[in-house]
Amino acid sequence: MNTKIRFRRSASWLVLAAMAPLMLGTSPTPPARAPAKDATSEVMRQKLGHSQQVLRGLALQDFALIKTNAAKLVRLSQTGGWAARQSPDYDLFTMEFRRSAEALSAASDAGNIDAATVAYTQMTFSCVSCHKYMRTGRSGKGG
Repeated sequence: MNTKIRFRRSASWLVLAAMAPLMLGTSPTPPARAPAKDATSEVMRQKLGHSQQVLRGLALQDFALIKTNAAKLVRLSQTGGWAARQSPDYDLFTMEFRRSAEALSAASDAGNIDAATVAYTQMTFSCVSCHKYMRTGRSGKGG
């Protein structure tokens, strides 16, 4: 067989092998995820963990656990990965969340389990409202 023909056949197979993932709708390497989305997902995962620890502290009336995790939630809400959307509504949800987390910390300082429970409920409500807003694009405020 002629070397020119062998080269053409080899080149054809190489081109086919390289194009196969494209024809099948896949790529040879997984697509890179958007860094902002990954950062936000990680922040939300941490938020859930700290919120669960606050609930544990409420159930056990462990004010140190409540205060520690409330402070972590406030700090988390100030990180770059928190901002999933730039809008006045999103900023309002963030302020409501932070204010509730700070109230949670203050209630734990005062040893007031009822005030801490109310602050936790308000914080949770702000989370649920914000996640609803993120899914629908509507804040649901004003009617």
